[in-house]
Amino acid sequence: MLGLELLSPDLVTRLRHASSARQRAASLVAAEFAISHAQVEHRLVAKALEKVRTTGILTDEENAEVEVLAARLDEEYFELQEAAEQGIASADEYLRMFAKARAVTALSFAGNEDAFRAATESIYEAAATIRGDDKGELFALLESVLA
Repeated sequence: MLGLELLSPDLVTRLRHASSARQRAASLVAAEFAISHAQVEHRLVAKALEKVRTTGILTDEENAEVEVLAARLDEEYFELQEAAEQGIASADEYLRMFAKARAVTALSFAGNEDAFRAATESIYEAAATIRGDDKGELFALLESVLA
């Protein structure tokens, strides 16, 4: 089962029946939303996002660079979470870093060669940048792309 199926089985069904062009558009929307929502500002992210906008995919080398950044952000998230548990940092700090890591991971997935996987995985990661259960804004953007 895909992670996205837990959030929205109907969306997964729509993506399965969508053209690869619409799947790619959905993955781009998800990555852009996640990066904006998590306020990720990084030269590598901007470069990779532009590549996904223009070609739809990242090369293995480009994706590896994005994955290294995502892993580094994940490490920072875990360190901040431990610091928060010790009373040194706030939960807000580690949750912001978690969102940044998920946004960069969404970008990595958006550049996948398999358009369906790119869409489902990037949307799932983008949804993780949103605190709470209200994923309405993201899903509305996706709805407009898939309509």
